[in-house]
Amino acid sequence: MQRLCIIVILIVSLFANNGCAFFTPQIDSLENLNLVAATQVFDSNGKLISKLFEENRIVVSINNISPYLQQAIVANEDSRFFNHIGIDPIGIVRAVWVNLRSGGLVEGGSTLTQQLAKNMFLTQERTFTRKIKEAFWAIIIERKFSKQEILQAYLNQVYFGEGAYGVEAASQVYFGKHASELTLGESALLAGLPRGPNLYSPYIDNQAALERRKTVLAGMVKEGYVTQKQAEEAQRQSIVLIGKKKRVVQASYFLDYVANELVGRYGANRVYKGGLKVYTTLDSVVQQGAEAVLGQYQGGVLALDPRTGYIKAMVGGRSYEESQLNRTMVEVRQPGSAFKPFVYAVALSQGLTANSVIIDQPININGYAPQNYDKKFHGPITLKKAIRLSVNVASVKLGQQVGIDKVLDLAKNMGITTLVPQDNNLATALGGLTQGVNLFEMATAYTAFANGGIVSRPISILKVLDENDQLLEEAHITQQSVLSSEVAYILTNMLQSVIEDGTGTPANIGRMAAGKTGTTDNYETAWFMGYTPELLVGIYVGNDNRTPVGISGTQVAGLWGKMMTQVVSGTKPTTFTIPPNVVTNIPICTDSGKRATPGCLEIEYSAFVKGTEPIVIDTQIRPKNQPKEKAEPSDNEKEKTPWWKLPLPRLPSM
Repeated sequence: MQRLCIIVILIVSLFANNGCAFFTPQIDSLENLNLVAATQVFDSNGKLISKLFEENRIVVSINNISPYLQQAIVANEDSRFFNHIGIDPIGIVRAVWVNLRSGGLVEGGSTLTQQLAKNMFLTQERTFTRKIKEAFWAIIIERKFSKQEILQAYLNQVYFGEGAYGVEAASQVYFGKHASELTLGESALLAGLPRGPNLYSPYIDNQAALERRKTVLAGMVKEGYVTQKQAEEAQRQSIVLIGKKKRVVQASYFLDYVANELVGRYGANRVYKGGLKVYTTLDSVVQQGAEAVLGQYQGGVLALDPRTGYIKAMVGGRSYEESQLNRTMVEVRQPGSAFKPFVYAVALSQGLTANSVIIDQPININGYAPQNYDKKFHGPITLKKAIRLSVNVASVKLGQQVGIDKVLDLAKNMGITTLVPQDNNLATALGGLTQGVNLFEMATAYTAFANGGIVSRPISILKVLDENDQLLEEAHITQQSVLSSEVAYILTNMLQSVIEDGTGTPANIGRMAAGKTGTTDNYETAWFMGYTPELLVGIYVGNDNRTPVGISGTQVAGLWGKMMTQVVSGTKPTTFTIPPNVVTNIPICTDSGKRATPGCLEIEYSAFVKGTEPIVIDTQIRPKNQPKEKAEPSDNEKEKTPWWKLPLPRLPSM
C-alpha cells in the first residue's frame, strides 16, 4: 500500500511540474476563497425565503489565532501536517486500517491541504474523480505556499456550525471573543466542531460537546502540544456560551423542519455549505396569515393543501425568538371533541346515516357517566345534530355501538401514530386518549375528510437542485384511500353544519367550509380543525406547562375564521365535490330523523347515498335555499274558498 502511494505521489508530482491545465487551476493567492454559497430556500412561487446557515466569515492573520486552536486542529485533523507534501500516504493507510477494523467509515484520509483544495475549487460530491483532483490540487498548493499560509487559509474557511466559517467568526458566535483570546478549553471545543457541527455543537448537545472536547484534548496530549495535567484542567472548565442567535425571519419553524429533512437525506456537510437550491411548498401569503393567529397564546398552526399534502404554512409557537420548539410536531395533547369525526366516520362506514337517531340522555356504563358540555340532554337527535352541537353522550353511545377498536384502527390508518392499546375505551370517543395527538398528525388525518376519503401525506420540499442547478430530487405525492368518497363527503357535509350553526360558528367565512371544535377538561387545550376544498388549517392553543388556557374550541374557531378571511380574500369560492351517487339538501326533522313535515320544530338539510334517504312524506317542505311556498290559507279564507279549490287532507306522517 505504501509503495503504491509513493508511485501515485510521483505521478502527481510529474503532472504538477508540467502544469497539467486540465487538473490545476491558476493559484496565485489563498486569500480569496471561493466558498460554495449557502443553501437557499424558496417558497412555492419561487420567492427566496431565506438562506440556511448563511455565511458568516471574518478573515484573520495566523498571528491573531490562538496557538492552542492551531495545535488542536493539527493534532486532531492532520497530525502529520508539517511533514507531508499535500497528501499523506501514512495517514491514508492508517485511515483504511481503522475503517476496516471498525466495519464502517470512522476516519478520513484527507489532509488539511486536501480539505482546503476541495473547499476552494471543488464541489462536495463524493466521487473518485473528485478525490483525484483534490490530491493534485493539494500538491500544487503545497508547492506554492508555506505551511503557515496553508494553515491560515484553512482556519479561515473551515465550517464550525451556526453559520460561522473560520475561527474568528466561530470564536465570536460561541464565546463572544476574538480567536486570539481563546483558552485551551475553548480552543479544544471549537477544534472538535468541524467533524460534525450539528452533532457536537454545545447549543444542540452540551454533553456531546464535552465528550468531543475531551477527545481533542487527548489528541493534543498524544502529539505533545500540552501535558496531561493541562488537558485535565481544561476539561474541568465549564462551557460558557454567549447565547445562540435566534432567526427572526418569516417561517422560521418551517425552515427548521426543511433543514432537518435535508440533513437526513444529504448529510449536514452538504446542507451547510453545498450551495443547494430548495424549492418548497410554502405559500408566503398563508404563512403570513398563520403567523398572526396565536398572538399572546401559545400553541401551533399548520396549513395543508388536502389535495396534495403540500405544507402551506407552519407555526410552531407564538415566538421563535422565545422558543424554537416546534409544537406542531412535538407537542402531544388531548384532542377533545376534535377527535369525534373519527367516530362518526366509522359509523357512516358501517351503514348509519346522517339522520340516524341516537337518544341523548343520562347514561352510566360500568361507572363511566359522561356529561354534555352544557350539562343538558336533548333526547332523540340525529347524528348530524349531535356532531353539530358536539353532544358528548351521543358520541360515547355511538362509539360503543360501532366499536372503539374500529375507531382506533381508522385513526391509525389515517396517520395517528400516538394511539396505544389502552385507548380502547369509551373515553376515546370524546378524545380522552392515553397520550394524545400532535397537530401534524391530526391535520394529516383530516385531509381524508376534505379530499374524498384519501389521506395526503405532508410534503415540504418540491425539488432540490445542486450547486450546478442539476436536479437532485423531485417530490411525489403520497396518498392512501382510507374512506369511501361517499362517507368523506357526508361527514364533510355534517361538519359544515358545525360552522353554519353549531359550535364553530365564529369560523364562518361566508364560503363553503367544514370543521370541528375541541376543548379539553379544565380548558387545558383548545382546538379547531377546519377546511375549505383547497386549504386545511389546524390550530391548537395550550400553555406548555398545561395550565388552563382560558379559551374554548369555539373561540379558536374565531381565530381560524380571522386567518382564513385574510388568506382567501380575493380568491374565487369553490365547493366540495359531490360524489355521483350522493344526494344532498334533503330536509330532515332533527328529533325524529324522518323527512321533515310542516310540524317539525327543527329542520336540517343532509346528504345521503342514493337510496338511503328517507322517503318523501310531505312535498310542501322546501329544499334548502329555495323560495318559500305560499302560506297555507287560514280558516276564514277556507270558508270563502269553493270546496273544489281546497287542498286535499295530508296523510299521517310515518
